[in-house]
Amino acid sequence: MDKPLSRKLDLNLLDLFDAIYRTRNLTAAGKALGLSQPAMSHALARLRDMYGDPLFVRLAKGVEPTPFADELVGPVSQALQILAQTLEKGSFVPATARRVFRLAMTDIGEHTFLPRLIRHLQHHAPQLCVETIATSASPEELAQELSKGTIDLALGAINPDIAGVRSRILFSDVYACVARPSTVPRGTLSLPEFKRARHVVPNVAGTNHSTLIERMLVANGMSEQVVARVTHFLAIAELVADTDVVAIMPRNLALSVARRWGLCHFAPPVQMPGYDVMVYWHKRHDQEPGNTWLREAIVELFRGGPQPAGTADGATAGKRRRSAR
Repeated sequence: MDKPLSRKLDLNLLDLFDAIYRTRNLTAAGKALGLSQPAMSHALARLRDMYGDPLFVRLAKGVEPTPFADELVGPVSQALQILAQTLEKGSFVPATARRVFRLAMTDIGEHTFLPRLIRHLQHHAPQLCVETIATSASPEELAQELSKGTIDLALGAINPDIAGVRSRILFSDVYACVARPSTVPRGTLSLPEFKRARHVVPNVAGTNHSTLIERMLVANGMSEQVVARVTHFLAIAELVADTDVVAIMPRNLALSVARRWGLCHFAPPVQMPGYDVMVYWHKRHDQEPGNTWLREAIVELFRGGPQPAGTADGATAGKRRRSAR
C-alpha cells in the first residue's frame, strides 16, 4: 500500500516553494519563512528530490523558475489557499491573521490604492502582507489567475466580461490632460491647439485606458501627433514634466502628478468617455472569509473615490516636488 500523502509531503515545503517563486530569491524567501540559509538549501533539496526537477535555476542575482515550476505554481498556490481557508474555520480575524494577499493592478493602481490600503492594514490587520502583480494583458488570463488563486483580487478599469469573475464598482472617473505651464500658458488648450500639440500616450496592458485614448486620437485625426507610447503611466508624468508634450490620463492621477511635478491639468477639449474602477474576484471565493474581508475593506476605503478630502479641482500648476506632503 502506498504511504499516506502526509508522509510523502511536508506541507512546509509548499510554503517554501511559494515563497521562492514569489521572491525569486532564496535569502528573501528564507527571511519571510524564518529559515536560515542552510535550512533553506536543505528544504529546497528535498523539494527538488520530491518532484524530480531543479525547480529553480541560479542567476547572478536570485533564481529563475524552471518551466515545470511555472506549471506547478498555480496548483500549489491554490492548495495553500484552500488550506488557509480550512484553518480559518469560517472566520477571519484581521488583527491576528497572517497571510499574503496578491493583488493584480497597474502602476496607476499602485499609485492610487496602495498608500491608503497599507495604512488601513497597518492599523487593522498588521500581520497581513500585500503583494502586487502586473495585471494580465487579456481578460481570459486574468480570469484564470483569479480562478487558480494565483491572485486574490484585481483592481482597475479592466471590465473582463468573463464567466465566473465577480466585480464591484469602487468609483467612477473621467480623463484629464496634463502639460507643463510653459506648454499651456493659459492653463488649457483650445481644440485646434490640442490637435497641433505633440502627445505621449499609454501603452499599458491590463487596462482599458490605452484603448480609449487611442480611439480618441484616431477619431480626431491625431495619431501622427504621438511622439511616444510608454508602458507606465508614471513614466508619462516624467516625460510631461521634462518636455513640451501633452498627455491624457485618468483624472485622479492627473491631479496627483500635477501637484507633485508642478504641471497644469485641464479638461480635454475633445469628447472622452468616463470609466468605472472596479475590484474583481472569482466566484469560488465569494464566501472565503479573508478574501471577503479584504474586498469589503477596499470597497469601503475607495467608495468616495481615490482623492483625499479637500483636494482642489480645476486647472492647477502646483509647486513641483517629490512628496505631496
